Amino acid sequence: MKSASKLWSIITELGLKPTPKTSVSEWADGYRMLSKGVSAEPGKWKTSRAPYQKEMMDAFTQQGVHKVVVKSASQIGKSDIMNNVIGRYAHLDPASIMMIQPTVDLAQDYSKSRISPMITDTPVLGKIFNTTSKDTSTAKTRDGSNTILSKLFPGGRLIMTGANSPAGLASRPIRVLLADEVDRFPDSAGNEGDPVDLAAKRMTTFWNKVMGLFSTPTNEGSSRIDVEYIAGTQEEWQHKCPNCGEYHLIRYTDIICDSTEHLDAKGRKTVVVNDVKWRCPDCGMEYTEMEMRRAKQKYIVKNPAAIQNGTRSFFVNG
Repeated sequence: MKSASKLWSIITELGLKPTPKTSVSEWADGYRMLSKGVSAEPGKWKTSRAPYQKEMMDAFTQQGVHKVVVKSASQIGKSDIMNNVIGRYAHLDPASIMMIQPTVDLAQDYSKSRISPMITDTPVLGKIFNTTSKDTSTAKTRDGSNTILSKLFPGGRLIMTGANSPAGLASRPIRVLLADEVDRFPDSAGNEGDPVDLAAKRMTTFWNKVMGLFSTPTNEGSSRIDVEYIAGTQEEWQHKCPNCGEYHLIRYTDIICDSTEHLDAKGRKTVVVNDVKWRCPDCGMEYTEMEMRRAKQKYIVKNPAAIQNGTRSFFVNG
């Protein structure tokens, strides 16, 4: 009876364990380490260095949000945002996680170049992924079950696959789904249909599921990430004009260039840019890049009603 009572106590304790309240940005600031050779600034992660990333990350743990869409320019840290989501869930709220890259080859490369260094250099992840070698790109766990595209941790698994692999997309139930560069996905995974829809079907049994779609947009009218963005909250990262106080998305049409043109002896033209400023479309005042970097910045929500459907979408331009 004592053994049965003790077992029931353990089951009850585990069953009633509350969902961790730690957000993805809080987890990253507390645990994440950036790897040398991968990051321009290796060492401890600081969300404050790129404040536009905070809301993107924290949307993944926001109650009622089941889809997070990020439409952005390249080199704004999308990979690290996704890695932080993986790290937070693997460490604090174990779940089945899938990351989709455009192809299986790219998934293998991402696992070796991004996931493995994160596991190696972030101590809490190194412990739970249970590797026996410093080279986690090829290392196997003590039970030999970890591979480049499938990594086990207590309570869950990280699966890497390509949008061109119908078998990889449809094989397992998934609670957390991350799709990278969706505008580069094929229209169909083999003959099985849309890759994102195919993978999303693996999530239907989870009440606390969450999907992240990331991409730089391609052509207007045929961009998957643009369609998903429009269906969401449409949160634009905007800057406050130091003069009139209005917030604006900085667009190239408002960029003023002071330049001169020169022709060489062969008639070839060279353009020399002497100065670049942003002109506020409201008050007409002009500011340098450094002045606008120091200006207040925040997300402006253009479609707040979409939160009722559980979708937050973000746009950060270059």
